[in-house]
Amino acid sequence: MLCFSLIRYPPPLPKQFNHHTLLSIPTKTHFPSLNFSQNPLPLRFLTHNFSGYPAKFELSSSCLSSSLPSGSVEDEFDVELGRLLVLLPKEMQRRVSEHPELRDLIEVVMDLGRKPLARFPSGDFILSDSPITVQDLDHATSQVGDFAIDNRAGISRTLHRISAIRNRRGKIIGLTCRVGRAISGSADLLRDLVQNGASLLLIGPPGVGKTTIIRDIARMLANDYKKRVMIVDTSNEIGGDGDIPHAGIGNARRMQVPDSDRQHKVLIEAVENHMPQVIVIDEIGTKLEAMAASTIAQRGIQLVATAHGVTIENLIVNPSLEMLVGGIQSVTLGDEEANRRGVQKTVLERKGPSTFNCGVEIISKTELRVHRSLEATVDAVLAGRSPNVEIRKINSDGLEETISAETSIDINSEKRDELVSGVVIEVSSERTGLSKFSPEFQSIGENSSEGSVPLHLFVYGVRYDTLPF
Repeated sequence: MLCFSLIRYPPPLPKQFNHHTLLSIPTKTHFPSLNFSQNPLPLRFLTHNFSGYPAKFELSSSCLSSSLPSGSVEDEFDVELGRLLVLLPKEMQRRVSEHPELRDLIEVVMDLGRKPLARFPSGDFILSDSPITVQDLDHATSQVGDFAIDNRAGISRTLHRISAIRNRRGKIIGLTCRVGRAISGSADLLRDLVQNGASLLLIGPPGVGKTTIIRDIARMLANDYKKRVMIVDTSNEIGGDGDIPHAGIGNARRMQVPDSDRQHKVLIEAVENHMPQVIVIDEIGTKLEAMAASTIAQRGIQLVATAHGVTIENLIVNPSLEMLVGGIQSVTLGDEEANRRGVQKTVLERKGPSTFNCGVEIISKTELRVHRSLEATVDAVLAGRSPNVEIRKINSDGLEETISAETSIDINSEKRDELVSGVVIEVSSERTGLSKFSPEFQSIGENSSEGSVPLHLFVYGVRYDTLPF
């Protein structure tokens, strides 16, 4: 098992001050997919909260070794981060370890013949003035597991992902080493929906935190609500690489997918063989996977899944994924019905029931747009109206923030409407898992209490100039 020595310089600083920890990387490991260099450089880790997440969120404990010394969860993440950084040449290790945002590292990019880059929330940082060589790439690839057909590999029992770029002859000419983190509490804003047994579809562009949230939802359902949870892990991003899943998923079980083209078959296999109450899927992207998810939903199993997109409208116009929101069909209306509705004779309507009860558009790591009824949202969009949504947002202190007026796109006319600001509603802390909120936002008609969190309900489609004030 891995052994790490953590040395702190006396005298110890108070907890409210930043402190540096010296991490010594071991020279040997029992994991066959990872071999450390004989003279690793010490890495200094600056302890602070991860960029983009509130201070209340915590890193989940690592399951690297039961013999790790007792310490903070941050120390255990330092261990996992160190296992990624040893893939880099010594000079690059030294440069990245000296960066003040080390623990917010997003990814390291190494392309043949170009200078290596480390990407942080504040921007890119050049790790070396010397371009990447074939030897540098060979050094990194020799220390990770085998690359699958999707050109992804990992480091055993961590959440890090190594993605390869190949030339026409199949030789690796570039690597993207992405840092993986399990953030406990990242799904607390959705606790009420998860607890009620609703099937949940998370939508957002790459890098916004979909996998982090869905991993925490799996942990929440398995540990907090004692449900039988099965994760269908397409690229081992939810449960990490290796046969033993990462501790970030809690007691949830995980099925690996040998080939992404077979994911729809693995979904059905999970239901038929393992009797789950909840199925968690990352990155539904094909029509076959959408059909499999619809079949599972009809069996009364709670579904939690992610899909690429920015808004619900993106799914409606996506032929491969429209089934997730009920499917879309063109309907010809009679003259009387068209006049009654005030629309053209040919309109778009939802074909059937939605696979998911609720939809969540992830705006950022701390801001979500919740559609409590996905079917109502789709019907509103197809009718040219703007849907009712809840904007759930917290700041770095776990407090509610002001939500500005939003705009929405009519899918039929592409016309932007000016929308009204929202009203404040109270939601119990038992539903959200939060216990603080801004005192300046009070519930209409009554005072807020310590145990409540106000959420902002936006009534879309109402023009500001039509209001009676």
